[in-house]
Amino acid sequence: MTKIWKNNIGYTAMRWYVDWCTNASYSSLTVKGKENIPTDGAVILAPNHCNTLMDALVVLQADRNPSGFGARADIFNKPKFAAILRWLKILPLARARDGRKAVEGNEEIFDEVVECLEHNVPFCMFSEGTHRTKHSLLPLKKGIWRIATRAARRLDKPVYVVPVGIDYNDYFSYMKSARVSFGKPIRVYEDTDQKELLDTLHDRIAELITYFPDDENYEHNWAEWQKAHAPHYSPLQKAGRIVLALLSLPFFLIFTVMCSPMWITAYIIGKKIKDKAWLNTVRLVTKFAFMPVLLLILIVLAIIFKWQWYFALSLGLLTLIAHSGFYYLQNFYRSLFQTEQK
Repeated sequence: MTKIWKNNIGYTAMRWYVDWCTNASYSSLTVKGKENIPTDGAVILAPNHCNTLMDALVVLQADRNPSGFGARADIFNKPKFAAILRWLKILPLARARDGRKAVEGNEEIFDEVVECLEHNVPFCMFSEGTHRTKHSLLPLKKGIWRIATRAARRLDKPVYVVPVGIDYNDYFSYMKSARVSFGKPIRVYEDTDQKELLDTLHDRIAELITYFPDDENYEHNWAEWQKAHAPHYSPLQKAGRIVLALLSLPFFLIFTVMCSPMWITAYIIGKKIKDKAWLNTVRLVTKFAFMPVLLLILIVLAIIFKWQWYFALSLGLLTLIAHSGFYYLQNFYRSLFQTEQK
């Protein structure tokens, strides 16, 4: 069985491409508080969970070092797919809804997590247990307490839970902004109280994100926050944006044609998905899959038609920016027709 803490040359080689795809999925992706990640002990990262696989990817790109991740156990049901997930340093974590027998299997997985921590590989665990596209937090599950206290009992080094806040300015649109913030670590001991740890972790994650209590005023409070933070443009700025839109239109048409296999595929798949929080994950995965194919086709065409190196290089660079450029300009054009909040 693959040990997720072991060095994996293929994984290491692929990381740069995964991180590039992740960064290219946002107009800006900022990381704050990395100095809060301890270097003297075992580290369990505890982010909020609001945007499916994108949450794991934005946390992963924040540090070039490998990290282990927990994911829902039901996606490991197919052996071949489970092997791929383990190769990607992902372990199955069963939830109560998966049944008692599945939850009992967590004991073995918890031991693997402790082994991962013992070898100085951080483990990332979404302690809400499921994702939800709200600027709020679900009650935290006790699994993270069980892992942390087990590690504290077995390891001859400090054990920390690091709160992580993930913020998006839009959960459903591609090429928007995101922020990952690491908070002050929480030292965990073998006798640390469960409620105390979960309450502290909840409060510290809430401090790192745009947070509104999950109550009857949530929608109103979120709407008011959006109004207060909506951009405002002077008449001259509005005119300049219209001119920029007209000047960029030829590039948008080129980008649309060049990346049509990717965005059309993502659109078709997205129409079939009920949980729209997966839309950006679908867009990233199609980009991850199609971009090498498109570049390979370009290389073959360059060889067949004996293109000059500078012409082939220019087309290659254009291909690299076409997908992100398409969504970036698409968002820009949409913003021109949005009603400005007062």
